[in-house]
Amino acid sequence: MSLLALFIIGSITFFSVLSIMLTAFAKSDENIVKWTPLIILLFLTILASWLVSDLSAQWVLIEATTLFGAILISLSKTERSIDVGWKFLLINSFGLGIAFMGIIFVASGTKDDSPVSLDLQSLLPKISTHETLLVEAGIWLAVFGYSAKLGLFPNHFWVSDTYAESPSQISSLLSSFLPVSVILAIYPFLQLESQFKSSHFSTIIALLILGIITMVYSLLTIYHTDDIRRITALTALFHSGGLAVFLCFSPTLEMVYYVLCANITVKSLMFSTMGILRMDLGVRNLSSVDPTRGLNKISIFIHLFALGMAFVVPFSPFFISDLIILKLGMQQLKYWVILIPVLNLIFFLILLNKFLPLLELEQRDFLADKSVTLIKRLKITYVMVTLAVSVGGYGIYYLIIGGFSNV
Repeated sequence: MSLLALFIIGSITFFSVLSIMLTAFAKSDENIVKWTPLIILLFLTILASWLVSDLSAQWVLIEATTLFGAILISLSKTERSIDVGWKFLLINSFGLGIAFMGIIFVASGTKDDSPVSLDLQSLLPKISTHETLLVEAGIWLAVFGYSAKLGLFPNHFWVSDTYAESPSQISSLLSSFLPVSVILAIYPFLQLESQFKSSHFSTIIALLILGIITMVYSLLTIYHTDDIRRITALTALFHSGGLAVFLCFSPTLEMVYYVLCANITVKSLMFSTMGILRMDLGVRNLSSVDPTRGLNKISIFIHLFALGMAFVVPFSPFFISDLIILKLGMQQLKYWVILIPVLNLIFFLILLNKFLPLLELEQRDFLADKSVTLIKRLKITYVMVTLAVSVGGYGIYYLIIGGFSNV
C-alpha cells in the first residue's frame, strides 16, 4: 500500500461523506451548503499534512485542522455542541503546543554547522551523533503532544463528547482522517528514536502504555454506555489506542499506509451506519427504544456488518491489521501481543450484546417522514461498504502473494 493509494481511498471516502451531508443532512436546520468550503478546506489541509516531510510544516497543518474541526463540531447549533467544540479546541491545542515544544527541542539538539533542517531525511543520518537528553526529551514531548490529538490517555476526554455531539458526518471525517495525520506525524519521531544506540527512556514504550490504557479504558467504559452515538465514539477511541500500539512494533511504511486505509474506510462506514440506525430508531439511548415502533432491519444489519468489519470479519481491513500486528509481535518475541486481538474480541462481544436485541423488533419500512433521507444515506453507504470490502480483499490478496513481510 502506498501514499497514492491512501490519497485515492481517502478522496473516495471524503466525497462519499460529503455527498451524505449535501443530500441527506438532518442534524439541524443549518444550511450545510454554506459550510461546504470549510469542510473541503479541512480535507485539503489534512491531505497536505500527509505530503509534507518538514516536521514543523506538518505541525502547522495539523494545528489548522484543529481550528477547522472545532468550528464544524458546532454545526448541531446546540449549547452542548458549542461546549464540546471548545473542549476539542483547547485540549488539542494544549497537546499540539507540547508537540511544538518537542519539535523545537529536536531542532536545537541537532543543530550543527549546517543550516537547521527539520526534514526527516536530513535528520535521520545525523541523529545518532546528537544523542543528547535534549533530543530525547524533544522526541518524547512531540509524541506525547500528538497523542492528545490522537485521543490517547490522559488527554482522551474530548473524543467521546466530540463524536457524540457533532453531526455523524463530521464525526466520520474527524475520526477517519485526523488519526491518519497524527500517525504520520508520530511515525518520523519513532524512526528518529530507533537510531539511538542507547537512551535514558523509551518513547516507544511510553506510547505503548498510553495506547493500551486507552484501549482498556474504552472497553471498560463502553460496558456501561447506552448512547448509540457515544458507543460509536468509544469504538473509535478504542481503535485510536490500537493505532498507537501498532506503531510501537516498528512497522514498515507500507504496513502503516494499509492500516491507515483501514482506519479511513471502516470508521467512516461505522459512523455512517450508526447515523442511519439512530435516525431510524428515533432515539439515541438503547434503553429508550420503543418496542412498538419497530425497525427497518436493514438499519441494524448494516450497522452490525460495520461493527464486524471493525473487529472480526475475516475480509475486514482491521482483521488484516491484526494479523500484521501479531506477526510483528511474534518476530520481536513480544508474545504478549496476543492481548490485542483478545481485547478486540471482548470489545466486539460487548457491542453484540448491546445491539443484537434490536433484531427482535418488528420489521417495518422506513417511516414516511424520514424515508427519503434514510434511503439516500443508505445508497451512499453502500459505496463505503464496497470500498471497505475492497481494501480488505486487497489485504488478503497481498498476503497470499507474500506481501506485508509474508505475514
